Parts: sequence; C-alpha cells; structure tokens
Amino acid sequence: MVKKNGICVFVSAVIMLFLPWCAVTFIKGDGAMAACFLLFYAINLKRNQNAERLIAQSKRIYMTAFLLTAGLCAGCGKEGTAGNDPSTEVRASQAEEQSDSASRENDDTERNDKLELDFSYDYSEDIKADVDDVVSNSASLQEELENIEKIIQKYTPLAEAAQTQIEMNVSSKWFFVIWDTELNNLWNRFSNSANPQTKEKILAEQRNWIAMKEEVTLLSIGSSEENGSMYPLLQNSFLEEITRNRSYVLANELARINGEFFVMPERSAKYGLFVDNQRTDNVYSFLITQQGWDGNDEAVISIYRQGEARGTFIDNGNGELTFTSDDGSIKGIIIINRWNGANFKVTETSGESVFSAGEEVQFPFAF
Repeated sequence: MVKKNGICVFVSAVIMLFLPWCAVTFIKGDGAMAACFLLFYAINLKRNQNAERLIAQSKRIYMTAFLLTAGLCAGCGKEGTAGNDPSTEVRASQAEEQSDSASRENDDTERNDKLELDFSYDYSEDIKADVDDVVSNSASLQEELENIEKIIQKYTPLAEAAQTQIEMNVSSKWFFVIWDTELNNLWNRFSNSANPQTKEKILAEQRNWIAMKEEVTLLSIGSSEENGSMYPLLQNSFLEEITRNRSYVLANELARINGEFFVMPERSAKYGLFVDNQRTDNVYSFLITQQGWDGNDEAVISIYRQGEARGTFIDNGNGELTFTSDDGSIKGIIIINRWNGANFKVTETSGESVFSAGEEVQFPFAF
C-alpha cells in the first residue's frame, strides 16, 4: 500500500508541477489556462473511493490529462511559432500597406473625377488633360469614343446645377469644347497616318465642314436676334451635336487606316441637317428635319436656284417621311440615310409650286 501511495504521490507531483510548467511555457494565450484546468481536474479525485479503484481511475485520468496537455502544447506551440515569425508579420504589414495604398489611389481617382462646380472657371485645360488621358489609355478608337462620352458625364453636374440663363449658357459651352478637343486630336493623328490621296480627300471635306458650320448653325437655330438670351445655349448645343458627329466620321476614317473594326453610332431616322455643297465650302441646297416648339415634326427644304418649302412631315414607320408644305402645294417623300445623307422626292404639286412633280434632290453631306 505504501508503495502504491508513493507512486501516486510521484505521478501527482509530475502533474501538479512539471505539466503546468510545460503548459505555461509552450501554450500561448488562453490555451495554457485550459490545460491547467484539465490538470487540476485530473488530481481532484473523490476521497471516498477505495484504494484499488482510486489507482485504476488515477492512471486513466493521468494518461488522458497528459495526452491532452501534450496535444495542446504541440498544436499551440506551432501556432505560437507562426505568430511570432517576423517574416509573417512583415508580409501581413506589407499587405495592409498595399491595401491602404490602393484605397488611397481609388479615393484620389474619385476626387479627380469629381468636378468642382464653378461657372466662372475656365475648364479648357482640364478638358484637354481629360481627352489626352482617354486617348493614351484607350485600347481602340471605339473605346476612345466611348470614353469621351464619359467625359461628357463628368461635366453634366455643372449643367444640372445651372439656375440662371447665363449659367446654362456657360455650362453648355464645355460639352462642345470636349468634342472640339477630341476632333482636333483625331485630326492630328489622321494627318500623321493617312496616305497623301486619303489625306487630301478628307482634308477637303474637313475644310468644307468648317466653312459651312456657321451657315448651317444659322439655318438650324436662327439668329441671335431671334433667340435673345437663349442663343448661346442653342448655339453650343447644336455645335456639340455636329462636332460629335464629325468626330465619329473622322474616327471611322482613322480606324480604316489602322485596320481597326469600328461601328458608327445610330443616327436618328427622323431628324437631321443635310446639305448639297457640290463638294465646295458653300451650302447650295439643304434639308432640315426637326421637332418644333409645338411638338410637331417640321421640315425645311431648300433647292438651289428653285426655292424653299416649309412644312410638316409624318413618319410612316418604313423609313419614309411624308412631307406636306404649309400651303399644301407640295407633297413628297423624305428618306433619311443617316450617315450617308438624305434625299427628297416630289410626289405631287398644285398651283404655283417652286418644285416639279417627280423631281428628286440629293443631300449627300450629313452634319
């Protein structure tokens, strides 16, 4: 009995002294406390049990406690080693710094894209920088033109914030400037890439377009005297539209030279301004279809050395617009060929008419 008790005392001493020391030394954090509780449980045996049963239970419990403690030491020891690895801490710190850096860059981008609303500020240089950035970072001309449209969105809040007519006039200017900047950029690249024959042909068209721009603006929106304080807004909006269209035409020519696939955007099958300039810088005949202030679809048809007819038209839904002059003396069919111009055919006349039945006129130059 004395020998058995001596063994128990020795084993208990190991459990109470050596194993707790191991737990505290090798187990980090709350794991050490958990191991100690297991060890205390192991020696907390009921005193009213007989000696033989006590020894048998003690052996099983001691062994269980020893194995659990060893397992915790091994597992937590590895975790502690990994946690104390300087290289791991450095990598974690670097990853956190990179994440913070990326977050700061995103914030900077958002700030750069956010427009400061100031109607007295000259955005010309900002727009040039935006266009240059788009040109540099676009993989194709198709993507470039799509990204120019996004610059328009950037300056839209300025127009939306306009309260007075003067502010509306000022803010509308920048949309035109965006497309004018892009058009000049495209022309510089086209000039450096086109062969002499192509360059001469497109250069002539471009010069004619520039020369006729002022006249077609007057034909489309009227004079400043007619429109009063709204004239700058109407003028800027019209110039924006035709300059955007011209940018796509020039981008399409440059894409052909570069061997790129390029899709022209859809144009209205009802509205537009088309001229017959006879390959000069003068407007000889023109066709304008637009929506009037009263909501009606209106058309103006002017034929060189014959006369002019004003009236309304009805969209037949089959690509044909049925035209009737205001005095009812002229009827005809207008066909809008979108990017390829338009044509008008007189189907019926009555009384004294400036046109003849069966006459057909082409307007090949689309603004």
